[in-house]
Amino acid sequence: MQNLKWDRPTRLLHLGLVTTVSVQLLLSLVMKAPGARAHTALEVFTYQVHRYIGLVALAVVLLHWVWSVTTRGRATVRNLFPTTAQQRTRVMTELRGMFAKQIPDSATAGGVTGLVHGLGLLAVTAVALTGGVLFVWWPEIGKPDALTHTLGDVHSALSNFVWAYWIAHGGIALLHHYLGHDTLRNMFVLERN
Repeated sequence: MQNLKWDRPTRLLHLGLVTTVSVQLLLSLVMKAPGARAHTALEVFTYQVHRYIGLVALAVVLLHWVWSVTTRGRATVRNLFPTTAQQRTRVMTELRGMFAKQIPDSATAGGVTGLVHGLGLLAVTAVALTGGVLFVWWPEIGKPDALTHTLGDVHSALSNFVWAYWIAHGGIALLHHYLGHDTLRNMFVLERN
């Protein structure tokens, strides 16, 4: 059996993020939060499903952070954010290479790949945290107060970054696959290393 590049917990957490974020984004196309106008049964149902899957997404995001901070493997938080001069130099070198049509290996730790994953994790974290607060504060009946409504607007605005990330990240993963990289198998095959 091939030695996969990512450890099992990282692959499980990534699968959890892909699943919950994808479902949340798709539900957001149909659902409507409670408010002044009448809603269809489908809008109300998808809103309720969105609320509870959002709690699962928040748990997965928090577990991902705990894993990234505590692991000594390739999924460490140090590989998600270039904090040293050497890491920043690597990111710049890889970016220059990308402009010369050289795609960095998607399964390497750190570099552009790590930074992209780090930025995505930040965006998903912001949306999940604001969603968790809204789960508690948003009234089931009637209009929300001004602060809660504003937080709902922030949650919606931040979700645009997650949409952009979801589309771009998925597209790049498919591009890597098309170019013959074993990216999808390395991330989603869950057998033991």
